[in-house]
Amino acid sequence: MTTELSFPNVDPELVKTLPPVLRAVVRALGFKRAKDWLALHGGVNVIIPAYRSTTLGLEADELARLRVTLAPHLDTANRCWLPKVDKLATILAAMRNAQIREERPHTSISKLARSNGLSSRQILNIIREDDDNPQLDLF
Repeated sequence: MTTELSFPNVDPELVKTLPPVLRAVVRALGFKRAKDWLALHGGVNVIIPAYRSTTLGLEADELARLRVTLAPHLDTANRCWLPKVDKLATILAAMRNAQIREERPHTSISKLARSNGLSSRQILNIIREDDDNPQLDLF
């Protein structure tokens, strides 16, 4: 008897930008749960068991989804190097900053600050970063 796995709803465009193992963890657990889980287990080589174990702090369905998404990355002993949570935080911050820069022409600095949980000074710095580091168009 096979049960259909129900995966968390994550933005596919956002997930595509992540490194492979991090992408697998986020697809299996969702962004918030992946961030919390990697805070505890990231940065080390972890065995992903076939059956639920309290050691990893995963529910049975989370473990099943993780085994499916991490399958290409597991070695013969079902081990996988997990990225540290700071990788996810760095990537999410970069994406947030890009979105802030995109919204800036149409949204006030104070509204951007409130909606992103940042100060107005941080918003100005994010906008300035883009001005200080213009990207070259290679094509």
